[in-house]
Amino acid sequence: WDQPLVNTENAALLAREKTDLMAELSDLPRNAALRRINELVKRTRSVKVHAYIIHYLRKQIPYTFGKKEKQQRLIGRLENEFVQCARRYNLPLGDFPHLEEFRANLLQIKDISKFQKLDKSLVKEMDRVLANDIAKLLEKCSIQTTPMEEL
Repeated sequence: WDQPLVNTENAALLAREKTDLMAELSDLPRNAALRRINELVKRTRSVKVHAYIIHYLRKQIPYTFGKKEKQQRLIGRLENEFVQCARRYNLPLGDFPHLEEFRANLLQIKDISKFQKLDKSLVKEMDRVLANDIAKLLEKCSIQTTPMEEL
């Protein structure tokens, strides 16, 4: 590798490949940080959607009689409940969990009404983090990476 090229007709191609490889290597830390930020955003949105689903289903359950039957009906028509919840709280359906998996988990819960009320201040804080703090993180990622000088 340390020796000069024997066949120089591909020297320009090898030089471009070396430059491309070095650029990709220098971008690895930035790309890893961006992947982590994207995963954080995805998880935050998932938490928000789950909180609103439980909140929505909990509000549908009566306070006294017929709780179990109402819960079973809600779980039975969970796809429709997802759509209604998305409309009511302006949530993208793409952020909702897999229907059958969520249904299976709900079937293991004896009483949805036992969940705590949704703390809307926490949801507002999540929205603030998504709107402001994540943007700042993304900005820091782009500022910290400077193009690598040619070697």
